[in-house]
Amino acid sequence: MTRLVGYARELVPGTGTAADAEELAKAGVVRVFADEGSVASRARPGLQECLELLEPGDTLVVTSAAMLAPTVPQFLATVTRLTSRGVGLRSLNEPALTAGVGVTADPAEVFDGLEALGRRLVSLQTRAGMASAASEGRRPGRPTVMTPERTAMAIELRNLGRPVTHIARVLGVSANAVQRALASAPRPEPHETR
Repeated sequence: MTRLVGYARELVPGTGTAADAEELAKAGVVRVFADEGSVASRARPGLQECLELLEPGDTLVVTSAAMLAPTVPQFLATVTRLTSRGVGLRSLNEPALTAGVGVTADPAEVFDGLEALGRRLVSLQTRAGMASAASEGRRPGRPTVMTPERTAMAIELRNLGRPVTHIARVLGVSANAVQRALASAPRPEPHETR
C-alpha cells in the first residue's frame, strides 16, 4: 500500500512549520515529520526519522525541495537514495522535481527547477546568516575599510578643504568609502568672528 509521508522544516527563522504541515495534510499526507530551527542547522532528527520510516512504494511529500537539503548536490543525493529504495518524492511547489516510479519529466523543466532550487537555497542561507549575525550584535556584510583612525584623518583633511579624491588617495581607500565615512561624521561648527 502506498503511503504519503510528509516532511517540513523551518526555512525562514521564526516562521515555524505549521503552515507547511497544513498544506501537506491537504495534499493527503498521513503523517508529517518536522524540524524546527534555523536553515543552517545540520541536525535534522525529524528528517532522519522520516527517511527511516519510508518503505518501498511510499512517497515523501514536501512543500518545497528546499526542505530536504542545504545544497543542490545534497538534494540530488537524497533523491537518488530515495528512488534506489523504491520511494518516490513529490514537491508541491516544484512539480518538475518530483521523482519516482512512473514519473516522467521534461529534462529542461528539471534543469530549470534545479537552478531555481539552487538560487533559493543560497538566498535562504544568506538570510539565515544575516539573522544570526544581527542576533549576535554583528553587522552583516563586508567590514568597512574606514577604521576610526582613517575616519579621523579624513575629517581633518576635509576640514583643511581637501577634495574627497585627494583624501582617498592619501588614505589608500576608494573615494566612495571616504564619502560614506564623511557623510556619517559630524561637520565642524563654523567659528565666530568678531
